[in-house]
Amino acid sequence: MTSKPGLLTGALLSGVLGSVLLAVGGVLPVVGDAAPGYASAAPLIVLALLPAALAVLAFTRGRPTLAAGVLAGTAVLAPGRLLLDLQLLVDLSTAARPEFHVPVQLEAGTAGPGLWALLAGHVLTAAAGIAAVYFVRREAEAEGTDLPGGPRLVVLAIGLTVVAGVGLVMAPFESADPYLPARNAFESPWPVLTGALFIAFAMPLGAALAFGSGLRAAARGSVLGLAAGVLAVAVPNLIAGFAVKDASVSAGPVVAIVAALGLAALAVARQEGTQQNDDPDVAEEAKLPGSRRLELATGALAVLTAVAAALGGLTAQVSSSSPAIEAPESPAALLLVVAGVLLGVLGLAVLLPGLGETLRPALSVAWVVVPLAGTAVLDTVLTASRFGGVLSPGPGVTWTSIALFAAVVTGICSAVAGMVERENDDGRRPAGSATTPVVAAAVLAVAAFATPVVTAPDYDPPTLVTGFGASWWGTVIALVAVLAALALSLRSRPMRAFALLLGVLFVLVLRAAELPLVELDGATSGAGLWLAIAAVIATAISAGFVTRAADDES
Repeated sequence: MTSKPGLLTGALLSGVLGSVLLAVGGVLPVVGDAAPGYASAAPLIVLALLPAALAVLAFTRGRPTLAAGVLAGTAVLAPGRLLLDLQLLVDLSTAARPEFHVPVQLEAGTAGPGLWALLAGHVLTAAAGIAAVYFVRREAEAEGTDLPGGPRLVVLAIGLTVVAGVGLVMAPFESADPYLPARNAFESPWPVLTGALFIAFAMPLGAALAFGSGLRAAARGSVLGLAAGVLAVAVPNLIAGFAVKDASVSAGPVVAIVAALGLAALAVARQEGTQQNDDPDVAEEAKLPGSRRLELATGALAVLTAVAAALGGLTAQVSSSSPAIEAPESPAALLLVVAGVLLGVLGLAVLLPGLGETLRPALSVAWVVVPLAGTAVLDTVLTASRFGGVLSPGPGVTWTSIALFAAVVTGICSAVAGMVERENDDGRRPAGSATTPVVAAAVLAVAAFATPVVTAPDYDPPTLVTGFGASWWGTVIALVAVLAALALSLRSRPMRAFALLLGVLFVLVLRAAELPLVELDGATSGAGLWLAIAAVIATAISAGFVTRAADDES
């Protein structure tokens, strides 16, 4: 019996209406009176209606939690898809969307009725997902259930979403048409870059949260919704590679579709329950593996991420096809190498017996050093790509992209390990005296990321309020992780809080190290350097208070 049937009904109505609007957007002109590059109406309608059809079918068959999961999973991709579609309005000439329009010249399009239907459909899909999440949380509280299927399914689902994300940031197809761009996300304008990265990073998080709901049906539905969302993005690109003149299939959509089919198979695969619980909507009791195995996996992933980051910084990020034009080097290349070294050292420490349990929580924060430095490296590539076909991405871009995704997987694996460890939490908390320095560290961290560490002529430093490129996202991700870790340290056991603060130290030290490591002519220190140093000191003081609390309780 559901706790809030009206909430689910509203979510279903919103999801169905959103799907209908997305289908309408696939039929009506999206930009002016432009015609699509191939007969895309039928596949677009099917892909738009698929999630709603799955949710309605589950609901009519008496599986409300499964229906809510489908809506929630599909909604994870909605904000990113909205940004991808927004590129059609911002600059039509750089939008690789042949399912809607193939330009014949450089042109700025006007929004057609189909575009507004698409944008409204994404908004309603996101709203349906939010309502569905609240419904699942109410159901989980009423049932009092545990994590479904064990961490093996969690890791498998997260891994498939990471693979799908890799496919979606790759080039959607190959194109020999100069008016039909076919670039990967890192070479694309900001709406496409932001939308693709949002999808890629949100999917693993959505998969992890789905399995954390405690209801097997909700988890399976969410994975199914994620698969449907990935297909909606990738399938039109795959068809375009076959159907559009001067276009050919690329690896990106193929990788994404294979991962989506794997997610769908995982969602529909039969999962046996325990003898104590035969309800298909209720998860079996979690069969948690030894925490040491998860620590080893987290440490190994951190080391692999470190290797990829180091290669990304040491190999060429930009290649030149003309001997007369020298390929620029990223000023943040050394910063990425140092970020990889820091993460690698911490990963190796976690692999050591006796240190893994103590230091593992630090990786829940420290993984963000790679996005912090890696996105700054990618900014150079994005700038160089504006100069046409002479300059192109080098091998460093591939390694940096691998490092970014591996860093996300490392953070998620560390979070899963933390979920296992909390099962045996003894309830101890750090001393209240740590609150003041932790709050001070949080305030100083915000200031450090809001002001430039390095200033130089003709350099737009990445901060929260300037440099709105790829590096801006790295700054935001790093700050959010730092603030979350500082807040969590006030509610954690002393040694776990110490490890979280150690991870925060890694991030803040890298922020302060931008001055000596970022190679710029005429570089001078900015206010952010001194604020970052002050934040490091406040965090170190917080760690001292937490350590003393651990000694008092031992």
